Amino acid sequence: MTKKIFIITGETSGDLLAYKVIKNIITSNIEIKGIVGSNLKKLNIDGPFESKDITFFGITDVIKNIFYIKKKINLAVQYIENFNPDIVFSVDSPDFVFQVIKKIRSNKKIKPKFFHYVAPSIWAWREKRANKIKKLLDKIYLLFEFEKKYFDKYSIENNFVGHPFFEKFENNENNYDADSNIITFCPGSRQSEIKIFMPIFLEIMNSLGSKYIYHFAITNSTHYSVQKYLKDIDKSRIIIASDENEKKKYFRKSLISIAKSGTISLDLCKSQIPFFTIYKFNWLNYFLIIPFVKVKFVNIVNIIANKEIIPEFIQANCNSKKIINHLHFLLNNKNELKKMIVDYNVILQGFSNKNTSEKIAQDLVNNLK
Repeated sequence: MTKKIFIITGETSGDLLAYKVIKNIITSNIEIKGIVGSNLKKLNIDGPFESKDITFFGITDVIKNIFYIKKKINLAVQYIENFNPDIVFSVDSPDFVFQVIKKIRSNKKIKPKFFHYVAPSIWAWREKRANKIKKLLDKIYLLFEFEKKYFDKYSIENNFVGHPFFEKFENNENNYDADSNIITFCPGSRQSEIKIFMPIFLEIMNSLGSKYIYHFAITNSTHYSVQKYLKDIDKSRIIIASDENEKKKYFRKSLISIAKSGTISLDLCKSQIPFFTIYKFNWLNYFLIIPFVKVKFVNIVNIIANKEIIPEFIQANCNSKKIINHLHFLLNNKNELKKMIVDYNVILQGFSNKNTSEKIAQDLVNNLK
C-alpha cells in the first residue's frame, strides 16, 4: 500500500532543509506532494501552489495581504484533505503552517501525523505559544540543543537533530584570506528586503570604491530586482550569483560579508569568513514585536554565546553610516576579522550533529509503518 507525505515550506531556506531530508526517501511506494520551492521541485514534487506565494515580510505585510493568505490557507487545507497524507511534514514558516494544521485538526476529515522541522523561537519571544504548539504537533525536530529544555517544559515531543549545515563542519579558519578584495552582500530572498537593503549596500560600495569586487548572493526570484539597482555600476566590479554552489565559492573567497539576518548567517559561518548581521523592520512592525522579545541579539551565534561575536546593526543602527564606520575599522584592523572567525567557531562546535537529514528521513519513514 502506497504511503503519502505532504510537505509545507515557506522560505527558501526551509525549502532547502526539506530537500536535504526528502531526497533520502524518494521511493516508488511513497507518494509525496507539497507546497514547495525550487529545491524540492527538482524532485518532481508539486502541489496546490508554490512556497514563494506565501512569503511575506513583517506583520504589516501580512495584514495587507490577509485575505489572500486566508485564501491560500483554505486552498492548502482542501488540497491536503483530498490528498489524505499519512504525515504532514512542515519546515519553518510557523505562522502559515500552524494555521493550516489548526484547520485540518478542527475539520477532523483526516488524521495525519504532524511533524515540524525548525522550532519556533519560543526562547526568544512569545514563549506561551508553546501551549498552542502542543495541541498542533505530534513531534518537532530541533536544530539547536539548547532549545530542548523549552519544549520539554511544555511536554512537547521533540528530537534534537542538529543543524544540517554543519553535518560535515570543518574548522578552516586558517584558510581565511585577509588579503582578498571580494566583499559579499546578502540582501535576502524577499522583494521587500531588496528594497530595504540594496540602497544601503550601494552606499557602502560608494564609500569603499573600486578597490573591491562586490559579490551579491541572491535567489532566482530576486535576480531582476537586484540587477535594476546595479544597472549604473561598473559590471567588472560586480558578481551576481544565485546558484548555491557558485555562492558558496565566493563566500569562501570573501574578505567579509554584510548579510541580512537569517539562515544565511550559518552559510557564512560554514564558509569561515567574518560578517555583519543587519536587519530592519518598518517601524510599525518593530513596535508591535519588540515588547515580546526576550533576547538581546538576533544572530543565533550571539544568542548562544550571550555576547556579540558577530557585529549586529539592527533597526535604527541599520544605516549605511554606522555600518561603513565599523567596516572601515575592521578593514584597517584585519586581526579583528580573523578573531571573529576563531570566536564563532567555538560556538559552532555545539551545532554539529552527524547525519541530521538522514535521521529525520528515517524517522518519517518509521512513522509511516
